[in-house]
Amino acid sequence: MSESAPQSISLDDLPLAQLQNIKSQLEAEISEMTSAFSQMKQAQSAFRECKNCINSMTETKDKTIMIPLSNSLYVPGKLSNIDSVVVDVGTGYYVEKSTADAAKYYDGKIEYVQSNAQKIQETVEQKQASYRGLLDVMQYKITQQQRQGTAKDTGVSA
Repeated sequence: MSESAPQSISLDDLPLAQLQNIKSQLEAEISEMTSAFSQMKQAQSAFRECKNCINSMTETKDKTIMIPLSNSLYVPGKLSNIDSVVVDVGTGYYVEKSTADAAKYYDGKIEYVQSNAQKIQETVEQKQASYRGLLDVMQYKITQQQRQGTAKDTGVSA
């Protein structure tokens, strides 16, 4: 059994109803990818904030800071050890790392998320270009149908 190459079909050859289905599918894909891009940017922002906190720890040693016990409950406290931190590495696992290793860890996470966000952005741009092309074809077909309808009404052939 041989593997065949994917066939390309011209949008001009498809009926308007099928073009409408493709349009809806592209809209859904663009929406999902835009949402994924936003989530990537939020994750990147969270990782940057973690790295900034690590970098600012040297300034807060022996100073009073507010330590969160819940979303709205804090207690005053002081950092006594700024040489290591506990990092949430996902799925409920925490690892103690030196501040330098933790900063490298977050640098890697930021870079990884940035790379994936860039890929998503490129894909969204391609899908948006396809969407615009599809809209052009649909508009052309609608205009053609309107002309044919007008020609039939006036008895003139197009």
